[in-house]
Order: sequence, then structure tokens, then C-alpha cells
Amino acid sequence: MEQFETRQFTSRYNKIMLYTFSAVLLVSAILITIQTLSKKNFENKELVDQFKTESIALDNLIVRVTVLLDMMQSDAEAFLKNPRSNASIYIDALDEIDEQHYALDTVPKPFNEANSGNLSGKGVLSNVILANKDELEMSFNLNGLFASTVNSIPNAAWVYYTSKNDFINIYPWVSSSEFKFSNKLYNKEFYQLGLPENNPNKRIFWTSIYKDEAGKGMMVTAAKPIYRDSEFLGTVAIDFTLEELAGYVQEFRPDKGKLFIINTQGQLLAHPEISPSVDVHFSNAIPQGIDLVKSELVCDGTTVSSLKSNYQYVCYQMQNAPWQAVYIEKTPYFLVSAFSSVGLVFIILLSALGVLLVIMKKITFREFIFPAESLVQHIFRQGVSENESANKVPTPWTPWFLKITETFEQNRNLIDEIKQKNSELTDLNISLERYMPKFVLVVSLEPGCGATTVGTCFADTLAKSDKDKKTVYMEYPQNQALASDDGLSIGSQTIHKHLNGFDVWNDFDLGEVPESAKSSLLMTKILNQYSNIVLNTIVNDEVDDFIDVYLEPLFRYAKAIVVMVPSDDTSGDRTSEVVRKIQRHVRQDQTTIYTLLNRIKNQVEYQFPIDFEIPFTQSIMKFSKDEFQVDDEVSEVIHEIVDRIERVHQISMFIPTTIDVDKPIDASIYVDKAMVFLGEKFGGATSSQARGVWNSDDSGIVNEVVHIVVSYTTEDDLNRFANDVIEFIKSLKHELKQEAMALEINKKMILV
Repeated sequence: MEQFETRQFTSRYNKIMLYTFSAVLLVSAILITIQTLSKKNFENKELVDQFKTESIALDNLIVRVTVLLDMMQSDAEAFLKNPRSNASIYIDALDEIDEQHYALDTVPKPFNEANSGNLSGKGVLSNVILANKDELEMSFNLNGLFASTVNSIPNAAWVYYTSKNDFINIYPWVSSSEFKFSNKLYNKEFYQLGLPENNPNKRIFWTSIYKDEAGKGMMVTAAKPIYRDSEFLGTVAIDFTLEELAGYVQEFRPDKGKLFIINTQGQLLAHPEISPSVDVHFSNAIPQGIDLVKSELVCDGTTVSSLKSNYQYVCYQMQNAPWQAVYIEKTPYFLVSAFSSVGLVFIILLSALGVLLVIMKKITFREFIFPAESLVQHIFRQGVSENESANKVPTPWTPWFLKITETFEQNRNLIDEIKQKNSELTDLNISLERYMPKFVLVVSLEPGCGATTVGTCFADTLAKSDKDKKTVYMEYPQNQALASDDGLSIGSQTIHKHLNGFDVWNDFDLGEVPESAKSSLLMTKILNQYSNIVLNTIVNDEVDDFIDVYLEPLFRYAKAIVVMVPSDDTSGDRTSEVVRKIQRHVRQDQTTIYTLLNRIKNQVEYQFPIDFEIPFTQSIMKFSKDEFQVDDEVSEVIHEIVDRIERVHQISMFIPTTIDVDKPIDASIYVDKAMVFLGEKFGGATSSQARGVWNSDDSGIVNEVVHIVVSYTTEDDLNRFANDVIEFIKSLKHELKQEAMALEINKKMILV
């Protein structure tokens, strides 16, 4: 062991202190940089979250417009299919206002101007009623929806139906002396964009900005065409002012940047400082000196894009209108951000640290460095079994030296035990990792039922679905089909690399071991090499013994067990017996059992339920080492079973039937919306009704019917869309004005 001189050790210690101080400065600079960048990323993430919430809230305002337009179109076209036989009192109340015009200037009782629109038109009234009675009645029938639209949409100015037959029904009611039908209306966008040649798909459309002739300011119109069968009749439209949009953009981060809304034509719909008009466009909203055109916007709602002059923006394409929400803000320079992140206190602390290092140097050497060096030498001697007295050290260190001597003595006695325990832990870790592979066990009850083909189809599907993971196919305990001339015929090959991308396992050399131990040893051997495993086995007549000896050790690994139905088992007795015996050995929450029929005889009827069925083909048992293509009908069944292996995670949304705590509503729109959302994300959803109570802080116990929308998904999709589900629940909570919304994931309740 090297003998250190005090001066030599002090010199090294001084260097260490210098290096330490330099390292502290370097690490501090790195940490400041990381903190600044992290703060920037956090602020951008916070910006994106706030922007997304604001954009979704705005989108939800607009979706009410589209929903109401859909309802108007649906009610109108449904009315036209089953019109009234008798004229309503509205028809009788129509009156001519001159030789060429008529209007509903006097609203008949029990109706009033608050719940009726004024229908005005051009033509001789008697002729108009005779030719267009059903359409006039349909227009009057929309009055209820017109009134509810104005009440539910804060900035709705006018709601009206414009007919190609020279009349218009407009709400709120306004005297014909102030407004009446004119052929000029047909030149407006709210009518032109709904014509069949301009809107063949009959979709909702939005107009550009225009100034309301009645003096209600700048507004836009959303409209939808009305048809009677294939005949275009007119458009139903909602005019709403832009004041509500201005309120949204003014409240969003007013001290940091500007949020504004533009339409497809680039017109400015809302801005915190600029009033919208026909001539104000996107270029008027961006700061001077920034070269940005509308077509270059990245509008995914999640990307914060950098601009010149230290500006950045985020953009969102609305889903329910051809509009874009854009937020632009100026960010501080990096050095300014860095200084604001650490502040003056950090600089003072860093200077004090340098002084403290110098003061502590001598004390540290006397009380710690020298005793520590002696302790290291003592540990070294004990490590090589040298018994030598320790150097003289401060009294507080003496017990440490004695304890080191005692500990090393005990350590020598425990080394063997530690090695043994370490080996056991290693084996346990390896064993735990082996539970991850996808393991499909194909159980056939008779030779020639197509189990070899089904197994290789499973292997082909698993290999192609995840090419980064190795897949193997094997037959056990007898690999007859693999060795025969009539099957895959891999002969003496230990592992055959099949052209379809999976291995065919033919190595059953497990040594001289008891028959009951072979299954466990085989799985231990194959789990070390493969992530996807397909094993085919034929059950002999002694079912219980065969399961106990060969299959029971495999069940703990299997995620799916496919039992092949014998072609002559029409009653299902034999198949059901085997399924029941297998069920006694498996956990239902970890392994699923399926029955699969390879239909050889098309006319035979089976008297029991079968999970899956595939059509028999002549080549079902003729797969070889050559590359093969799985039949579409067979592939569809195999893909469904593989999909079910992973689709075990459950998501449940609880949709209330009240709004604003305890006011009843028709929740069918929100249920449909939730089902569409889960269907798009996870492939499908179902809904059911239940009844429950919850304790409101404001209203006490609330008893209501709830709709439960449920979807099942894989772990990958659950992880990928979990945040989207939370955001969706938040949007529903906002729309329904709830204190909280319930979400259940894998039977665990979450209150949002």
C-alpha cells in the first residue's frame, strides 16, 4: 500500500478542492441552462394546455351552432315527409301587405312575437298557399327551434329559413315594414353556398364577414340546405355577431400576447385590439417585421413555432367551423430568462460557497482527510487479510476502525450465503421477465382437424404484427407434423427459419428428466429466446392425466387457449368437457379460452355455441417450409383472437342527465359524442343506463340517471390516448357545467 506524505496528500486535496469549485461553477452554468430551457418548455406546455382549453371551449360554442342546424334540417325534412293535413292558424294569419307581398304582421294567439318569426314573401297569397302550403307549414314548425337557438347561443342575432319559392321566415319577429322578402336575398352567400351546384354534399357552410343591414354590427352566418327528397327547397341559417368571439380572445393571456381568429378567406373574425371588418385580414393581426403568411401556419394546436424578432405562435384548426385560432406572443431573450430564473440570491450564494471552501479546507484535512486516508489503508489491509495496527487517528474515529475489523470478519463468513441469495434473486428476476411474451396454446382433440395450419397462421400473424419481436411455432409433446413428409417437414433441423418470418422449433432435447418436468423446462428454454410463442398440442384419451403432466405447467404463461372442435362432436360434449377441465387450471382474468371449428362438413349442425369458425379448404393441412398466404376468412378469425389477447383494458365514461348540477337535460347528444370519440380512439364503444346519487357542495344529494359509455382497448392505445380522454372529459364537464365528471379506467374511479 502506498505511503502518503502530508504535503503530497494536501497538494492533492487542494487540487481536488480547485477542481470541485470549477465543477460547481460548470454544473451551475449547466443547471442554469437546463432550468432556463426547462422553464421555457414548461411555459410552452402551459401555453399549449391553456390554448387548447380555450380553443376547445370556443369550438364547443360553435358545435352548438352545428348541432342546432342539424336539428333544424332534420325536423324540416321530417315534417315534409309527413305534412299536416289541415292548415295551421299561422297560415290563416298571413295577410297581404300590398299587391305583390304578404307577411305575418299579426301573430295569431296563443302565439306571440316572442315565440314566432315573421314570414314574408312575394306573390299572390292565395296562389302561394295553394302551391306551397306544406313548405309554409314546415317553416312555421321551425319557430320553436328558432327561439331555442337564440336563447342558447348568446351572440345569435337572426335565425331564418329562406325558400326558393320567394319567402323567408325570420326570428326574432320584425315587422314587414322594417324587413321583408326581396329577390336580392338570393344573391347572398347564406343562400348561394347552399345551392346544389355549390353544395352537392348538403353540408353546413359558413359565410365570410359582412355588416348586418339591421345595425347589429359585423357578423357571420352558418347555414345548411333543406331538401324534400332530392328537391332543393332553400336554406336554414343562423346569423351571429362577433362580439362573443371578441370576449374570448380578450381574456386569454392579455399581458403576454394576442389571440385572434381568422376564417378561410383570411378575414379577421376576432382580435383583442382590432375591430373586425370586411377589409381587415390576417396580415393586420401579426406584429410588424414578421414575415408570416396564412398558408404557412402549423395548426395542430400542440406545436409552438418560432418566428423572427423573438416571437412565437401556436395555431388551432377548429373542428366545427373553417376557422383558425392563432396566438402570437413575444418571448424574452435567453440571457434575460436565465437571470430571471436564478436571480441575484443564487449569485451571492455561489460567491459565499467559494469563501466557505477555503475556510473549511484546513479543518476538513485535520478532522477528515487524514483519518479517512488511514481508514482506507486499514480497509485495504483487512480486505487482503493483513492484521496490522492502525495509525494514530482522532479519538472519534477509533470505533470505526474496530467496527471495520469486526465487519470484515463477519463478511468472510457470509460471502457464500450472499452469493447464493444473489443467484436466487437473479433467477427470480429472469423468471418475472418471462411473463411478458404473447403465448397462444392451440389444443386439438383429434389429428387432422387443421391445428397445425391454425397454429402456423397464428405464428404468421404475430410475426407480421410486430417484426421487432421474435416469434416461434412448435408442436408438443409430439412434433409429428413437423417431422412428417406431409407437414412442414423440417426433418432434423433444430430451428427452421420459416420464410413467413417466424421460427419453427424442433429442439426437444431436454436431457434425462422426468416426464412431468419437461413442460416447465421447455418453457424456461424457449422464453429466453422468443416474445411470441405458438404451441400446438394433441390431447389423448386420458384428458386429466394429459393436462396434469403436459399442459398445466403451460397454462400460467398462456394468454389465449384455442380449443379445436372435433368435426364429429356435434353435441359439444367432448369439447365442453375439455374446456371445463382447462378452466379449473387457469385464471380467467389472465387467460381466455376460445373454441374454434374448422368446418370440414358444411351441412353438419352443431348443437352448442362455438366462438369462432373457419371454412375448410383442401390445403388446410398442406403448409410446408415454403412461403404461404393465409386465406382471408382464416386470417380474419386469427387477427380477431390476437387482438383480443391485448384488448383487456376498460375505459368507462359516466355521462350525467343534468346540467348545472341538477337541471334535467336530454343527454343523448353527449352520449353519442362520447361513443363517437371512444370509437375513433379505441375501435368501438357501448352505452348503458344506470341510476346513482352524488353529493353536491351546493345542492346536497343529487339523484339522477347516468349513461355509462364503455370501451375496451389495448395497453398501447390506452397509454397513447389517455391524455385525450382526460381532455374530452374536461370539455364535457365544461359543457354540462358539472362540479366533477366520473371516469373509470380498469375499474379504478377518477373524478375530473
